[in-house]
Amino acid sequence: MIISAILFSSSEVSAQQLTVGEKSNEDLQVRIDKNGTAHVTHIVQGNSYVPVHVETIRGNMTNFSVTDTGNNTIQYLTVQKLPITILIPPSGRNMTIVRYDLPNIVSLNDGIWQWKYLTPSDAPFTDFYFPNIDTVWDNDRPVYLDGHGIREYGDVMRLEYVIDEPQVLQNIHWQNYTFTVAVRTLSDVKQYAFDQQAMQYSVDIVKPNSPVTVIIPQSMLGGKYVTHINGNHLLTTVFHKNETHSWIGVRPSTNGTVQIIGTTVIPEFPVFVPLLMGIVIILVLQFRTRLFY
Repeated sequence: MIISAILFSSSEVSAQQLTVGEKSNEDLQVRIDKNGTAHVTHIVQGNSYVPVHVETIRGNMTNFSVTDTGNNTIQYLTVQKLPITILIPPSGRNMTIVRYDLPNIVSLNDGIWQWKYLTPSDAPFTDFYFPNIDTVWDNDRPVYLDGHGIREYGDVMRLEYVIDEPQVLQNIHWQNYTFTVAVRTLSDVKQYAFDQQAMQYSVDIVKPNSPVTVIIPQSMLGGKYVTHINGNHLLTTVFHKNETHSWIGVRPSTNGTVQIIGTTVIPEFPVFVPLLMGIVIILVLQFRTRLFY
């Protein structure tokens, strides 16, 4: 107890690589603003018997604080500098709040906001919240947010997203049908085409290594989908779907023609034809039944 009193007599003391205390039980939340600054909160469960250590996210920190739920300052000990790890003394508190900002930790590169995120070793997961966007790319896989955040498990994540992503609307005309396909990408979008017999929609993409989202009407071209770039297979992710449309995400490493091949397609004949055929079949069956009796 005397040693503990000495250790925590000041708000912060440096003791490089001190290995004391237990791993924290915490929720880690990261809220990213539109300027690429991450606002980080560690919600650490209390421990009445032993100190606990909290590892922070790597980066240049500002506005660092350790408080209780009433925003009262809590004493702590810095036990490691890279990554910065603090030791919180035992107490009867239900939780301790560790807050700090990481200014410009998400960098803007050629229109894409990017962050190679390394999860603290004592955090089982990280909850991310974003500015006004509906899609993020997690290790080259698109995730539809639908107004929510994402929970990330694992050690390393390459996080990418685009704010105010450009969208091109393309009207597909086939016989008496008209369909609107939306293509969201930073790349210039050139010629597009729909081949009903091949069950294929294609669009030319100018910029390589740029995320591409195609929002396609299922009544025009339904899944399952296979995607190619210049005839070479691409990783295809249908990451969102509603009653009428599918969101297809691809990340071509080169420019060229993106081809989306489906398994269902609009019929080759007007809608009233199968209805007429059905009526004819029913009449024929009824006629045969009468002959039988």
